[in-house]
This record gives sequence, C-alpha cells and structure tokens, in this order.
Amino acid sequence: MKVITARIEDKYFEDLEMIEKEEQTERAQVMRKLLAKAIKDWKIKKALELLKERKATFRKAAKLADVSYVEMLDLASKADIDIGYSLKDLRKDLA
Repeated sequence: MKVITARIEDKYFEDLEMIEKEEQTERAQVMRKLLAKAIKDWKIKKALELLKERKATFRKAAKLADVSYVEMLDLASKADIDIGYSLKDLRKDLA
C-alpha cells in the first residue's frame, strides 16, 4: 500500500470528520472508500466519453471502466449512447 499526503479545504476536512462519526470508522478507511468510489466514477465517465466519441469499442470501454461487457452496455444505454443494437434488430433476431 502507498501513502498519499494531500492538503484539503477545511470544509472537506469537516465533512470527513462527519462521515467518520457516521460510519464509525477511522479517517484512513473513509478516505480509501471515497477515493475508490471517485476513481470508479471517473473511469466509467471516461469510458462513456470514449464510446460516445467512437474512440473505443464496448469491450475496451468495459475494460477501462473495470466493469463487465453487459454492465457497459447498460451504462451506455442509460447515458443515451447508441449501442448499435435497436429494438428492430432484436425483433428481427427473435423472428
């Protein structure tokens, strides 16, 4: 594990203290949890941007976002990104 030192605004420090008390855990654990969530969110956002710009395939985007292929399809659909498979295509495949 690596150690990171960062200066943060007083407001964020107060928020961290509040979360510590609410979660009944130590500050380092809160920081790791929040950082992991922020990194995951960033990866998903970046993967969706690349998909929208047609700079990545669904498989590459899923790998970048560290999610399954199916999850990436779902995320893209929710972000209103064309997944290249329409309801018409599904009906044709089912016929």
